[in-house]
Order: sequence, then C-alpha cells, then structure tokens
Amino acid sequence: MKNTQMENTRIKIKDITDLDSLSSEYDISKEELIAFHNQHCALHEIIPGNLPKYLKYIYIPADKKSKRKEKSLFTPQIILPGTPEKSTYGVVMTTALPETRIHYLVDIQRKQGMALSIVRKKIYVNDQEVELMLEKLMETASKALYPLEISLKKDGRAEGILNVNEIKNRWKEEYYPRIHQYYEGKVADETIGKLNRFYENMSGSTEVLHQNLFYAIYFMPLYTLYPDYQKEEMLNFYFPSLKEVISYTVVFSLQKTLTEYNKILIHIKGKQINTPIAADLKNGSLDLLYQLNEETKTISSVIGKLSAFHQNKEVGIAIEVYQQKSYI
Repeated sequence: MKNTQMENTRIKIKDITDLDSLSSEYDISKEELIAFHNQHCALHEIIPGNLPKYLKYIYIPADKKSKRKEKSLFTPQIILPGTPEKSTYGVVMTTALPETRIHYLVDIQRKQGMALSIVRKKIYVNDQEVELMLEKLMETASKALYPLEISLKKDGRAEGILNVNEIKNRWKEEYYPRIHQYYEGKVADETIGKLNRFYENMSGSTEVLHQNLFYAIYFMPLYTLYPDYQKEEMLNFYFPSLKEVISYTVVFSLQKTLTEYNKILIHIKGKQINTPIAADLKNGSLDLLYQLNEETKTISSVIGKLSAFHQNKEVGIAIEVYQQKSYI
C-alpha cells in the first residue's frame, strides 16, 4: 500500500518566539502548522495552541522548508545598538607550533548610549588553569583592568577608556601590594616593575587593547553603510608570537538576506600587506565570519582565522567567539 503521509522535516526554533512569525516565514497557516507538528511529534512535544518555551524543534512539511521565504535587509546599513543589554561570550583562540588553545569567558554590559563595561573571567590554556609562576603573575595583574569601561565610536570601534583613574587605584591599592608580597625573585621584580609602569602611565587611549586579539575582533567597524553591500578597510592585528602588528587590506561583505535563524552575516576577507622590501614574499590572509542578532544588532558569533608570513614562515591564529546563554 502506498504511503500517503506527507514527508516532514524538523527545524530548530532557536530565536523564534511565536507561531505567527514561523508560519509566515514558511508560508503555512498557523492552524496547519500546529496540526502537522502534532501529527508527527512525540507526545511531550505537542503544541497546545501557543509555542511552549521548552520546545526546541518543530515539524513542518519538507517542501515548505525548501520554499522558505528569505528575509532581506531593508537597507545596506547596520546601526550600532544603543539599548542596554548584558551578554556573555565564550572566546577560544588556537595557535600552532606548538599548538596552544586559550579560552575564557567575557561579560559585556552594553549601557545606554555609546558605552559598555567588560569583565574577563579566568583564562585557561589547553583546558588547564595557568600554572607557571610568570603566567599566574600576569593573569593576576590583568585583573586590575576589570571592569573596563569603554566608549564607542559610531561604527563600533573602541574610542576611549572611561574609568582610567578607577583602574589605576585598583592596581595601586589592591593588586600591586598583593603581587609584590607574593612573588619574589629577579624575574618577578622586573615583571612587576614593568606592570607598575604600565598602570602608572595608563591613559584614556584604547592602545592598551590593541595587543588583545579578542578586542580587535570585537571592536570591528561593522556598524556603517555598505555601498553595494560591500566596503573596503585596512585592519591591524597584533601577533603575540611575532611581537609585531600585521596589516591587512580587507573587504567587508554584508549578506543581503538573513540566515535560517535570522542572523545578519558579515564576511571579512583580506590579504596581508607586505612592506616594499618584502613585496615578493608570500602574503598571509584574514577570513572572519560574523553573525549579528537581527533585532539588537549585537554580535552573536565570530569564527575565522588570521595568518601572517614572517621570515618566510606562516603563523596562524584561529578564533571562535560565541554568545552564551548561560555560563558553561
């Protein structure tokens, strides 16, 4: 006997809060959607009328997914979000030779207007807490920076540090005495001296952020007009293993349609700029894919990699940034 039951497919309903928007997107009435889902789902997945908060997936006719209405951006411009919002991001950076994986969590509190507050959590190296004396010293000293209050330019780049005096006092009154008392020896004394000069000379300039790849990735000039859905820029990134800043010519490409989960896509690709002396050498590359939340325009995720050629050897860094719903 021929099976007349319509083929179904299961879709994830992340970021979808009501059945009306879902039925509109897949060109099926709300009533048909509920009836079809309830016919194919498990007992605990039945939709009583409204979309249950615990439901992760919904069943729709297979042909409806292929005919899904693509949502388009109304204009080739992204505007910096100005409403308060708190997000936690998981950050993973991986380098080779030797392979090293660094990961940590970052809390970012967007405030009213063009400002935000940052708190970085504990750093893990190859899934372990830092163990070497110098690494522990540096991590403890870096805690004096947080919370870090940043003002923003309209395009999303960092403009200035707003709480410099607070950071200096935190270092002087809390972290410097603790570190100076706990760590001893010539190497420790030299390192503490450098850190003390760093904090004493700290100003409102965001130059202090340039050596942290996460900040270079997060404070990208995303929020601007994209003529013909593209724009060109020159970007600089600091490579810790080279102790040098590498420059790239890049193209930002804004996708005209939203993703299946209603994310805005911005793809950044580019090539390393070599000096005239090294013009005949190989070029490194940059490839980053950003997903922004449709409503808030905040960053949802970033994945990609950067590479640079130095003395004819390639050095690469892979980076992943994901917005978290809760601590992991």
